[in-house]
Amino acid sequence: MRAWWAAVPLTWAALLVFHPAPDPGDMYGSLRDEPGRWLVVHVGTLFFIGLVGGAVLRLVAGLPGPAAMVSRVAALAFMVFYGAGEAINGIAVGVLVRHANDAPEGDRDAVARAIQALVDDFLSDDLAATIGAIGWAVAVLAAAAAVWQAGAHPAVPILLVASSVILMHAPPIGPIGLLCFAAAIVVWARVRSGAPTPARSRPDR
Repeated sequence: MRAWWAAVPLTWAALLVFHPAPDPGDMYGSLRDEPGRWLVVHVGTLFFIGLVGGAVLRLVAGLPGPAAMVSRVAALAFMVFYGAGEAINGIAVGVLVRHANDAPEGDRDAVARAIQALVDDFLSDDLAATIGAIGWAVAVLAAAAAVWQAGAHPAVPILLVASSVILMHAPPIGPIGLLCFAAAIVVWARVRSGAPTPARSRPDR
């Protein structure tokens, strides 16, 4: 795996630094002054979900065994379901906040209630986002097991386990998890390329 793949999580981490911190109980009231920033972050995040999922697939590419297979399947689930949740809770919410700002004052309460209902709905929040988040956690934990079985330096699985916190992508947790994932990519790329990073000896079978 080429180390330049680490640029993907690093760039996403930089974007997430600008993630607004809305009040979950008053989405419109806490986002009405920054719908543009909210939309930029979440449109970018939707793009990076696919790229980071692809980075997981590259991480375990060519590795045998059930752990690598589980990681691949879970990474695909992450891309599909977390992307769907992000499109609803991120992009759709931002568009509605911008619409509420442009609506007549008498209509804003109705739009604000619609925004809150969208965020609180079981399908958009509890189902899609939760399945996607579980997909990410399973993908990186299984990848950690797969690279460990392949004789990786201990830092690689440790960093992958730490990166499971990306499922909470708002700062500071999300960017920290992405930094851990980027570091895991770099170390694993050095090991696979034969660079002098010390690797754990594989046990005799």
